[in-house]
Amino acid sequence: MTQEIDKIPVKDLQTRYNIGRTALYERIKHANIKPSKEGTRSFISGEQLKELDRLNDYLMTGRTFEDFEPLLTEEFTEDSQETISLDSSPNSSPNSSPDVHRTGSWEAEREALEVLIDAIASGIERANINKMQPLSPIEYMHQLKIAAQEQWLLTTSEVRELIKVKPHTRKGEDTYRRGSWLFVKSGKIGRETAWRVEQETGDKRR
Repeated sequence: MTQEIDKIPVKDLQTRYNIGRTALYERIKHANIKPSKEGTRSFISGEQLKELDRLNDYLMTGRTFEDFEPLLTEEFTEDSQETISLDSSPNSSPNSSPDVHRTGSWEAEREALEVLIDAIASGIERANINKMQPLSPIEYMHQLKIAAQEQWLLTTSEVRELIKVKPHTRKGEDTYRRGSWLFVKSGKIGRETAWRVEQETGDKRR
């Protein structure tokens, strides 16, 4: 003959039913169960455990809370929530009221955060791949030719993006040569040096 257990820790029920905190809270609510509390720990009776087991079997068939008829007559109220302590957190105290919904949703929040981190990492990886793919010689020369014809001033970072080299000059000079292109210092754009683009022709070399 086995002795019926009349004091089951609420925190052990998650493992018993293999569910999360929020799901356990919903089951306790729909089963009309009001746990008892001793200090920071909550307990249910053997009779209440049988009712939770019955609800578990009921839900395993695919049915929902709405169709479940509890056998216990205790009325579950918001005050009942204050007696539920799913763990003994170091920050908890006998007078504290744990936020079951907040702590119960931690796993979902963590999963959502992991998905967000993966998405950000994928975006960074795609951006780096795009940076590693230089413009073809014809494409970047075409853009430099337009800049020269329109007399546009380009920043240092914009020039570097086109020719893949940071333009620089020797002391006392104001022109940087790259292939058949000349980049002439022309003041500032914000905090960066501005460069005027010129195409070097055969006549200038002689």
